[in-house]
Amino acid sequence: MTNTQTTTSVPNQQGAPNHSVIGSFAPLLLIVLAAYFLMIRPQQKREAKKKEMLSGLRNGDKAVTVSGIIGTVHKVISEDEVSFEVAEGVRIRILKSAIVNLLDKSSPLGKNLVEEKTVDNKAEKKTVKPKSKEKKESK
Repeated sequence: MTNTQTTTSVPNQQGAPNHSVIGSFAPLLLIVLAAYFLMIRPQQKREAKKKEMLSGLRNGDKAVTVSGIIGTVHKVISEDEVSFEVAEGVRIRILKSAIVNLLDKSSPLGKNLVEEKTVDNKAEKKTVKPKSKEKKESK
């Protein structure tokens, strides 16, 4: 009796998992790259631009704060603080980080700051009479 053994060639199983691991991480890698270029990088650019704007603040610059107050930089007090004029003779101290936008004279808000109109101080008094119940009943 002769023993005949048939051998079948089995493909190498060690090479296949390496390709599938790389293939399974490719979508995750693409998502991370997309998040970086669509969210993180633009935010870094905005922060760098704002930092440059705040470091270049000068006396007389018209600006808008986070809370929507529009005024003029009266004096740069320190690296983090400015004196902000919101009306003629009315100055407040604010942090530079509270300034979100600088206005130029060509913008509509900037023009309003330059050409403020004064209103006459005389106030007209109106007397308001309460409505009586008799008038309502007669109608």
